[in-house]
Parts: sequence; structure tokens; C-alpha cells
Amino acid sequence: MESQSKSGLFNGLASTFSLAGIVWLVALWIGSRIAIAIYNVSPFHPLSRFPGPKIAAASYLYEAYYDWWLLGRYGKVIARMHEQYGPIVRINPDELHCSDPAFTDEIYAGPGRVRDKWQHQLNTGGAGPVSVTGFSTVNHDLHRARRAPLSKFFSRQQMLKLEGEVQEFATMTANKMLASAGKGAFDVKQAFNCFTADVISQYAFGEPMGFIAQDGWEPNFATWVKSFFHSAYMMRHNAFARKVAQVMPFMADYLGEDIKAVMTVMNVTIPQYIRAALKNPENGRVFAEVMGDEKSMSEEEKFRFSGEGFNFLLAGTETTAAILTVFTYWMLAKPAIYTRLMSDLSTHNLNPQKMKWVELEKVPYFWAVLQECLRMMPGVSHRSARIATQEDLHYTSADGQSDWVIPRGTPIGMTSMINHWNTELFPNPDEFLPERWLLEDKSPNYALAKKLIAFGKGSRVCIGEHLAYCELYIMAALMAFNVVPRSKLEDTTVEDISYDHDLIVLQTTKGSISVRIAIE
Repeated sequence: MESQSKSGLFNGLASTFSLAGIVWLVALWIGSRIAIAIYNVSPFHPLSRFPGPKIAAASYLYEAYYDWWLLGRYGKVIARMHEQYGPIVRINPDELHCSDPAFTDEIYAGPGRVRDKWQHQLNTGGAGPVSVTGFSTVNHDLHRARRAPLSKFFSRQQMLKLEGEVQEFATMTANKMLASAGKGAFDVKQAFNCFTADVISQYAFGEPMGFIAQDGWEPNFATWVKSFFHSAYMMRHNAFARKVAQVMPFMADYLGEDIKAVMTVMNVTIPQYIRAALKNPENGRVFAEVMGDEKSMSEEEKFRFSGEGFNFLLAGTETTAAILTVFTYWMLAKPAIYTRLMSDLSTHNLNPQKMKWVELEKVPYFWAVLQECLRMMPGVSHRSARIATQEDLHYTSADGQSDWVIPRGTPIGMTSMINHWNTELFPNPDEFLPERWLLEDKSPNYALAKKLIAFGKGSRVCIGEHLAYCELYIMAALMAFNVVPRSKLEDTTVEDISYDHDLIVLQTTKGSISVRIAIE
């Protein structure tokens, strides 16, 4: 009787999962996808009146093809859409994109106007602690609550207090470069990655990661960062991989080396640094003060702060290192610009051994050089969308030919690599021209600087912007005074720093940017 019961159950399951049943399920799923695609391009969709290719509006597969399968190439496709369709285009079923810098402050509004992020783009964070951080928070108010305890540590006043440590690490980095004289060329970006990682880890956790102190420039945090970027678009478009890594973290080991490396850093390495910081609270470092007594924190809070730690290192290393790399390249590739920079610096009676951030930013041409570096190498090269949940946005082009009302609740964003190459604002955008940032009286054009979105804009602007500027001014000045005069480029052309595609940050035809120099 029992065997008959088991046999009946088996036969029932076999019947349920028969080939015909599976075929019907697959057909039903395909049919539903087709129905959704038809709706997406129909007049019934709320974004149907916005211009753009129908294939992009029909399905996310079009975006996934360029960003996941072709690896970060949708940005250039979007640029071509704007050339064909105008300043506002529909780039997938639910998202709009704007190419007019004049609309920046509407999309990326200040804290007084509610702007949510869009989950589709936040999916690049994949799974694990980073997916629940302030950066990855959709809701405007929840983001403010999560960001508030950390913001005070990155104010301009706080960064001025940290300046001495930045100077110390910058000096160590420059001296290590000079000590390599006659020993062959090295990738200066790796050196800057060591510098930025040691600065942010010292500030966040109370101890540097020790990258500058090691014999060479590798390994450094860029190794883990590269793994994160390489997995980002796969995670965005692969819901199954996100769920598997989220629900069963141990399965990350089977989702590829990039995901395995990222999950190890988030779940093992960063928590170790945080625990060490909490054991040494007298240092007064960020995590020791924000987290306080670990025993009083919930597991959910501990989990989130591991993600915040990863974000600190992610945002605080790669972006600033890339900008410094571009600075180094152009100072060596364009001697006339370097000569003018040194002439301007010399007129301000600076002490080359201990230059102050507030003094350096008052040198107009130095300011202009760094603005041009930020234009050509923004922190994030990928688009970033915002959602106005409480108001419609009204866009009118300067020539009056485009007039659109963006319905509340619609994701709309911009891309730095499109804005920063706007030929009306920046003629000959492929050329490195610091002079474009100066007015006729040679004073800084601060109005033009407001058009940059190198660090984002509005209420979600990069929390570490002031730290980045402090590092940029001090390290770039040390390079200009001490390292550049003894350096030459080796096996490096402009193609090694030029935008080809993006993996959240700018990538060249060879991958990550790279500038090799030799010290003489």
C-alpha cells in the first residue's frame, strides 16, 4: 500500500513536470515577455510620447546587450541617441536621459526637493553589505538618515584637520617614486591607488592598509575594486545571480572569481578592519565613533556598516587616483602647460615642502588644470538617474524646440561623459585646455565649474568630495614640484587615458587607465 502511494506521488510529480508542461511554462513566460514589450512600445505606456529607438523602449535586453554582454558600452549608444533624437530620450522601458547641462540642477536637486535613486541602477551593487548602504538607498529620507552620521566626518572643516595626514602620505608616496630612479618604469596609477587607499583606511579605521610602505606598488585595493566593477553590470541585469549571492553568500564562490573576490572583501576583510577600529576607540576614527559599542548594535546594522566600509574604500581610492593619473600624463605630455603651471605656483610664494590646500586652490591656473582633469576624468563615467516623486519636471531647451514634462516617478539621469563633452560649453572637448576655465581677467570661471558632475550633484553628491579635493591639490602639487621634473612617459599615449567604455568608471580600449613613467 505504501509503495503504491509512493508510486502515485512519483507519477503525479512526473506528470506535473512533464516535457509538455515545461514547454507550456516556457511558452507562457515568453508570451508574457512579448506582451510586456508590446505594452512598452504602445501608446498606453506613460513614456510613449518621448523619443528614442523602439527597440530600447521595448525591453531591457537592449541595454543589457551593450552594458553586460559588450561590457559597458551603452553610454556611447546613449550619446548617439541624443544626436538623433534630441536632448531628452527614452533609453529603456522606464528611464529617460537628458544631455542638456542646463537641466542638471533640476534632476540633481538639493536637499529641499525629494529625489529618490532608482533600484535598477543600484543593482550594480549586487548583493551583500554594499546593497544596504546609504549609497544604495532608494528612498530620499532614508538616505538622509543613513548619511547624516557619516557626513560630519567629511565636511570641509574636518578635512582641513585631516590635511596633515594627507600631506604625510603624499610625501611618502612622492619619495617612494623618487627612490625608484633608474629602476625602470612603473604605472603611476598604482602608486596613487596606494596613496588614496592608505589615506581613507587610516581615517576610516584608524590604521593604513600599508600599501605605500610595501616594497612595490602592488598589490593594492585596486585589485578588489576591479573585481567589483567587472561584476557590476552582470549583477544589474542578472536577477538570479543577485538572489543567489544575497540569500546564499557561500554560493558567491561559484559565480566567478570577480564576485568571489568582492564578497570576500565585504564579508571578511572590511569587518576585520572595523573590529580592529572598535578595539581602539581612542583613535577617534570614523567607524570607532559612529558605531560606538558593537555589542549594542543589531546584526543588521553591523552588516550595513561593513558595506559602508567597502564604499569608503571603493569611492575613496579609484576615482581620485584616476584624476591624479590624468594630471601626471598631461603635465608630461604638454610641457607648455606644465611650465605655465609652475610659473603661476612660483608667484604665490608656496613652501614646496609643506603646501597648504587652501593656498593651492587660490592659484587660478592650478585650479583650472584640476578642473580640466575632473572634466576629462570624472569620478563616475556611467549615467546616474534620479526620481522626482513629488513633482513633475518641466524641461525647455534654450532654442525652444524641445519642451517636455517629465511625469513624477520617472527615472531620468545624465552621464558625465556626455555633459563634459558638450561642445557648446567645452569647444574641442578632446583637447586638454585649462585656459577654458579662466575668464578674460584670468580669474576662475566658477559658473562653468557648476556644470561639472564629476562628483555628482544635489543631495546625493559624493560624501568624500572635500577629501578628494584635499588629496588632489596636495598630491598634484608634490608631483609638480618634485616628481614631474625628473620623470618621462614610457609606452604611454593619450589612448591609455581616453574613454572607450565604462565599468562604472572610465575604461580605455585596454581596460583601466594606465600611465607609465620612469624617474631619471
